[in-house]
Amino acid sequence: MRFINGIFTATCGDVWGNEDIFPYYERAIEELAIATPEKTELVDAVRYFLVGKRTRWAVPNWLVLRHFKDRAAAFEAGAERALDALALQILPAAEAAGVVFDAVVTTTSTGNLMPGLSYRMAHRLRRCVRSDSMLVDLGNVGCTGGLKALHLVNGLDPSFAHVLVVSVELPTTLVNWTSAKVDVWQGNCTFGDGTAALWVSLEAEMGETALALEALHDVQQAGDGLDLIRWGYEGYYTFHLANEKTFNKNVRVMVGDALQDVDPRWLQVPYWAIHPAGIALLMRLSRKLGLPREATLASVAHYNDFSNMSSASILHILQAVAADAPVGAGINLLTMGAGFNVVYGRVRKDR
Repeated sequence: MRFINGIFTATCGDVWGNEDIFPYYERAIEELAIATPEKTELVDAVRYFLVGKRTRWAVPNWLVLRHFKDRAAAFEAGAERALDALALQILPAAEAAGVVFDAVVTTTSTGNLMPGLSYRMAHRLRRCVRSDSMLVDLGNVGCTGGLKALHLVNGLDPSFAHVLVVSVELPTTLVNWTSAKVDVWQGNCTFGDGTAALWVSLEAEMGETALALEALHDVQQAGDGLDLIRWGYEGYYTFHLANEKTFNKNVRVMVGDALQDVDPRWLQVPYWAIHPAGIALLMRLSRKLGLPREATLASVAHYNDFSNMSSASILHILQAVAADAPVGAGINLLTMGAGFNVVYGRVRKDR
């Protein structure tokens, strides 16, 4: 059995509230070369997507990003800041425990770097990473990336005694001002930047905590859900949905199908880390699954403070839930994303 011995989280950039963003988005839509009724409809959709007192972190100067080079450079600069922030937390913890990581596994869906994130993190942790440690970068797995990387690590040979899982997501570098598509603007309104890391080992007595990995399941539905969430290309990568009008329903159905064989008692656990794809979807999904009221509290709080960080959100939420859960409690994990993919499971707080 493996244990999560440390959860490290960070936010970088500038804080933006819905009320701060809306005037910029409204002005950008007004400049689009589309008919007035279409503009009105799009503004109304954006107003709906930005409802509530919600904030997110964003890369500096994200409102002036226009060209491929600028966006790619913003991702690299933001990723470097994110890795710096994580390394400042990871290094002291690893050195205090005398740990050298046998592998560093990173994930992102919002940018592309060479050398990859794993190499850049190893550079920062050079005293705690050997020259023969395995470095792996996962890409293009969307919001499930954090748990997918954890699932991969959980299946590694025991010779990988200490592994670092890192998620870096900077979706504000993808903001698209030129599209008249509702799903693109839904993406503009939904996401925020964030980063997180997990220290995973075979030893329960390492680090500040011990979350035992009791179960992880990965269910892919590429046969029916391949086009549900995907990249579009309008000068850069941009968020697209197969059909924004049926998106929430389709996700609820696919998550329900993925969980149809689980023990009903598993669903009644009060401690949950659920990926916050959006508040409306989160509420409808919890009702469909019959989850207890407490199940969504941490995810709603995270979404209100940080928006959807893609693969990093679930790790932030797990940190918050684990801090409040009593020793011995089970914590359920659930995330969903492009593919269509559902990753779910359970950890138990040993200490």
